[in-house]
Amino acid sequence: MAELLKKEYILEPAACDEISEMVFDHCISIGSERKDALRYRLSAEECLLYWLNHGCEGNRVVVSTGRFLRTPYITIEAEGKSLDPYYENDDEFGSFCDSILVSMRLEPEYSYNNGFNCIKFRLRKKSLGQIATLCIVILSAIIVGMAGLFLLPDHLRELLLNSLVDPIYNTFFNILGCIAGPMIFLSVSWGVYGIGDVATLGRIGKRMMLRFVGTVLLTAALCSAFFPLLGPGLSSSSQGSGQFASISELILGIFPSTIIEPFATGNTLQIIFMAIVIGIAMLYLGKQTSSIARAIEQVNLLVQFLMEIIARLVPYVIFLVIINMIWSNGISVLISTWKLIALFAAACVLIAAVFFTLTSARRKAPVGVLIRKSLPTFLVALTTASSAAAFSSNVTTCEKKFGIDESLIRFGIPLGMVMHKPISAVYNLFILFFFATQYDVSCSVAWICVAVFISSIIAIATPPIPGGGAVAYSILFMQMGIPSEALAVALALDIITDFIVTSFEMLVLPLSLINVSAGLGMIDEDTLRSADV
Repeated sequence: MAELLKKEYILEPAACDEISEMVFDHCISIGSERKDALRYRLSAEECLLYWLNHGCEGNRVVVSTGRFLRTPYITIEAEGKSLDPYYENDDEFGSFCDSILVSMRLEPEYSYNNGFNCIKFRLRKKSLGQIATLCIVILSAIIVGMAGLFLLPDHLRELLLNSLVDPIYNTFFNILGCIAGPMIFLSVSWGVYGIGDVATLGRIGKRMMLRFVGTVLLTAALCSAFFPLLGPGLSSSSQGSGQFASISELILGIFPSTIIEPFATGNTLQIIFMAIVIGIAMLYLGKQTSSIARAIEQVNLLVQFLMEIIARLVPYVIFLVIINMIWSNGISVLISTWKLIALFAAACVLIAAVFFTLTSARRKAPVGVLIRKSLPTFLVALTTASSAAAFSSNVTTCEKKFGIDESLIRFGIPLGMVMHKPISAVYNLFILFFFATQYDVSCSVAWICVAVFISSIIAIATPPIPGGGAVAYSILFMQMGIPSEALAVALALDIITDFIVTSFEMLVLPLSLINVSAGLGMIDEDTLRSADV
């Protein structure tokens, strides 16, 4: 276990080297991956050199380490005027994309307090991994559940379920429901405002965002064709004027009667509508609403932090859920998810094939070449289930192998990690189809249309942070009439399917960037078509 420390230096070239080396050694000592430790070291050195070259030479630098809620961190504070080393680029999406990278722990957090510039690294340690964690949780739950099934009398098992397991389970999902609405509202409104200004909605930004959103909606709509293979069948009320009335009611129901109503009733569409309207209004008013925007940003960070804490409880909840299923003969629902996983994996392969084929035809680049160039990023994401881990590989592939302009990559990939979510939207849709069958939910054409729309919007609106998936499922099920007990199965299933979702998401994102950059004349076509991998 590394000791917590606090040391003071004078900012000079030798101190930059010493501090950077200390950062690397500390990361290794707490069990960080070597590549992560090297990235933290280089980031620290970059910040220190920036301050050194911008008037802070000879000033005090304080380096400290610590832990907060079991998460280790390093802070470096340099005395001097306000100098943010991560906001020196000139692209229009700089601050927006920087905030995304910070939330994914790809960049440190910057702040300025009491005359000191401060950067804070939240460090990642080696872990068992999601698959290992899931195996341990499931195996432990099965052992405890089967032991209870054979050793405990029926009345005692029922007492434990009613007085312990069910109350904990219900409390956890009540907490999720409480935080879900504010989290989506803050994420969407800050995301819209974070674009920068009205001018940013110009040639590049507007085209990229429209392509990303359009791709998500179109992919989900086309994949609704899988409904007969997963869904329970259309209800008899799916014809005629009743269907039109349902869709009309959905559209008009987006407008809330009061500001409080969407949060009180959990109406996701109304929450997202309000967030978009408020975000656009702040965007147009600009500096006049800077204080409100700052407050939204800070509350957004607070809610995301709370969600990270709640996400730590998910394995324990899954443990209780499996015990509940064993004792109440409901394990068949979890076993039957093999069909969902198989069909979703097949749909992902089909979606990727369509992306590669269309990109090849439009850009006159061989499909095999595109696949070989994309494979390293895909494998990193597949083995880690982390878009953050695949970030650097994605940047290298887009710039060196596809020839996309660096300035477009700088904000295109972070923006795509948030908005380009066709695979997530399809998985949300399949989850709804599957559980509608398991719990006999009445489905109509209008229900499917709403499912396509809400699955797409939730995929885009959910921030890439731990626990985001839990919020997404709770909102989806609440909106579409799926019973709350399905949420526990979805969380257990998510640990497996996250590998599929993340890997294919990272696979198709560069293909969309290729088409955007080609339309803007910001790509080297010769590099794209070159067989050199």
